[in-house]
Amino acid sequence: MKQKYLLKLCTGAFIFLLPLGFIAQTIKGKITDSSGGTLPYMNVVVKGTTNGTVTDDNGEFSITVKSLPTTITVSSMGFATKSIKVTNSDYLTIVVQEDNALNEIVLVGSRGKPRTAFDSPVPIDNIKISELTQTGQGVLDQQLMFKVPSYNSTQQPVSDAGAHFSPADLRGLFPSRTLVLVNGKRKNASALVYSYVTPGRGEVGVDMKSVPSAALERVEILRDGAAAQYGSDAVAGVINLVLKKSMDPFVNTSYSVTSEGDGEQYQLETGFGVNIRDKGYANFTFNYFDAKRTQRAGTVTSVEDEAGYWGVTDATDFNTADLTAFLDKNPSAGFQVGTPDMTITNFSYNMGYTLDEETETEVYSFGTLTNRSGSAPQFARVPYWVTGFEQIYPGQDFFLAEMSPQILDNTLAIGIKTVYNGWNFDLSSTTGKNRIDYYITNSFNQSYGASSPSDFYNGAHQFSHVVNNLDVVRTFEGDDDRSISVAFGAEHRTERFVTEEGELASYNDATPNIADRTGSESFGGFKPENASDDYRSNIGIYTDISADLSEAFLVGGALRFENYSDFGSNVSWKLNSRWKTDNDKLAVRGSVSSGFRAPSLHQMFYTAITTTLTANGIQQNGILNNSDPALRALGIPELKPETSNSIGAGISYRITRKLGFTLDVYQIDVNDRIALSGQVTPTGNPSSPIDQTLSAVNVGAAGFFLNAIDTRTKGIDLVFSYDNVKLGSGILSGSIAANFNKTEVTGFNFPKFIKDNNLQDAIFSREDISRVESWRPRQKIIASANYKINELTAGISFMNYGEVTYRHASDASNDATFGGKTLTDVNVAYNLTDKVNISVGVNNLFNVYPDTFADAYSSTGGVPNDRNLDFVGRFKYPWQTTQFGIDGTRIFTKLAFTF
Repeated sequence: MKQKYLLKLCTGAFIFLLPLGFIAQTIKGKITDSSGGTLPYMNVVVKGTTNGTVTDDNGEFSITVKSLPTTITVSSMGFATKSIKVTNSDYLTIVVQEDNALNEIVLVGSRGKPRTAFDSPVPIDNIKISELTQTGQGVLDQQLMFKVPSYNSTQQPVSDAGAHFSPADLRGLFPSRTLVLVNGKRKNASALVYSYVTPGRGEVGVDMKSVPSAALERVEILRDGAAAQYGSDAVAGVINLVLKKSMDPFVNTSYSVTSEGDGEQYQLETGFGVNIRDKGYANFTFNYFDAKRTQRAGTVTSVEDEAGYWGVTDATDFNTADLTAFLDKNPSAGFQVGTPDMTITNFSYNMGYTLDEETETEVYSFGTLTNRSGSAPQFARVPYWVTGFEQIYPGQDFFLAEMSPQILDNTLAIGIKTVYNGWNFDLSSTTGKNRIDYYITNSFNQSYGASSPSDFYNGAHQFSHVVNNLDVVRTFEGDDDRSISVAFGAEHRTERFVTEEGELASYNDATPNIADRTGSESFGGFKPENASDDYRSNIGIYTDISADLSEAFLVGGALRFENYSDFGSNVSWKLNSRWKTDNDKLAVRGSVSSGFRAPSLHQMFYTAITTTLTANGIQQNGILNNSDPALRALGIPELKPETSNSIGAGISYRITRKLGFTLDVYQIDVNDRIALSGQVTPTGNPSSPIDQTLSAVNVGAAGFFLNAIDTRTKGIDLVFSYDNVKLGSGILSGSIAANFNKTEVTGFNFPKFIKDNNLQDAIFSREDISRVESWRPRQKIIASANYKINELTAGISFMNYGEVTYRHASDASNDATFGGKTLTDVNVAYNLTDKVNISVGVNNLFNVYPDTFADAYSSTGGVPNDRNLDFVGRFKYPWQTTQFGIDGTRIFTKLAFTF
């Protein structure tokens, strides 16, 4: 009986305790890095729940779960997230991989053996997309602007089509000298020449709004000259946009608005991935972004100032009394200054498929398709400037012409990779196109009078290229960590730049010798004689060799030969080296290189007529085609390539696993730098070649491209980062990054005709010099910190922009310095579930604006002597030298879903 009783008791106890075993299972273990070192303060969470813990000082953890099997997720900033399925209560040892900017493999910097940013002989920023989206900015160019100190990109209001682009550059060397890649393949340039008097004037860059950050895995920025490896344009550095391969579906939606209640922005991002028979991947991303305009115009300073500027008197048709009544009703004289209306839609994809696993043969393709539209206010036309507009705008006090372009940007790449006898082959073809159809709306052609249209098609610019590449790489491994990587390849590229004429009314003079003005106001259409279709090709071959002479010491070099169909050949070279300690704590690196930049087709064949403010008032100015015979008559030579020489040195030091810094110094000399000249004006002598040239093209003044100057850029890049620092109940991570940069004009290359006619100041004035030297801030410092506690993450960033200085073209009394400023951003994010995250934030928390004209010209009564600079008060903030934009505080919120 006792045995039966005990059996029943044990059986009952087992049955009773059995479910408790499922309810109260304990998982214990430790977490280490790849070298076996234990990792404290790592987050351990039961997937799909809020049940979690943090490893102790010895990297160990213990967590109670309801039942087994279950899945736990290990994560922490600086390490790749890892999920583990646990089926029993055995002690676990979980190894995680470091996943920070210094330890992640990067594609740029060398054509040979893949290396981490720490091991690279040149400075590389490796930026995760999560870092960019945390800025709260909606488009890639602005995200990089507020994350990377050496990257500059600011919105330029009231600057024709330039208002829809933000000239972007590295190290203050303007857009033409930064090469942009997508998945390591050359991205096409935009069709726009920045012709307005803002930073980047005369330059051509890549449309950085054409690739959404939602489609990217990361952004790599090589801060070093790399023409010997990648070809023309890589003078200041290289930006490589790495597309996603992720399979995880997601939906992100965001909204923001300024503290003024304008500038609303809406964004929807969604994407998903597909596993192709366990042999391939395909990722698809869709992005929609819509932004409304902001208004930050000033007010006309006084009736007297306005009357003096325009010559309004009691005796003129539009007299002083009329002007007083007009300004009482329209204090800004109809002017609008701010960011434009803009809508962007984008589709991106990235895919690959393994055909043969033994030879690692893979076919791949990627692409982006972007359509952008918008509307940017131009100079408002008032009745004492342009007459007769009431014929088509009855009852209006003024009319506000708007630049409303349609912009298309497409990239498509296909390729095949394989391995044969240890050699890695990559054969690819990439096509890219950027097209701008110019539309001026709300405008007027005075010569048409009452029959004038209000909207005009002004023509188009289109740039396209086809790039074919063959890249071959092999690494020969030796004893004692010695190896040599050999890379070589060839590139064939064709480029095409097209100018299409506008509709007749956009440029036509319907009443010769009667109307004062012809063509559509604000932006005249391209005439039939402006239309062109220009083409060139080039071929390049390169070799890139790097040798690990030991685990510590690396040397490398590259050589590239290029031949262009229009100007001939060039040879660029590069040497670099890196030494590091055995414990991988300290690395010392250095490089020296030559480079070149071919004149863009835009700079060779661009022509336009624009309205601008000059020392002589508002006038129609022309930009002449570099191949125009009229320029040869003036002794202006054809463009030739820029050449450059760069030298850099730096160190990377890991103070601890959590703390580290990098410091780099550099010098870049650019010779025969291409610039858009100032405006050459009539001499008053009808027989002068200058007067005859201007008369022939029907403009008051004209500019042109030439190899005008030599420059030297010196600077320092500094990055200090800290990850996973235990603070209270949470983890602190962040960085301090800075760029100190100075560019000086070291020489002028004026043709004999310019010197003989004393046109040096007209061609490249004090203002043009200051645009190169001091219109970008010489220092930019970004400090950020993130604190994570359980499901809550809070962040703060400080961005300090140095002062900028404007120098007047001819009168030093109009020079001004606009002081440095510091902006503060804050954000808070919370994981509602493991699949839903909500974040809110404020950009420019303290509503900081650039110095106003009144601030900068306080010694002259708050206004410059040259009223073209502030347009009699319409510009409250400087439009030539903008450090960070004029929108003020912006509040944003974002909701993110993963599936």
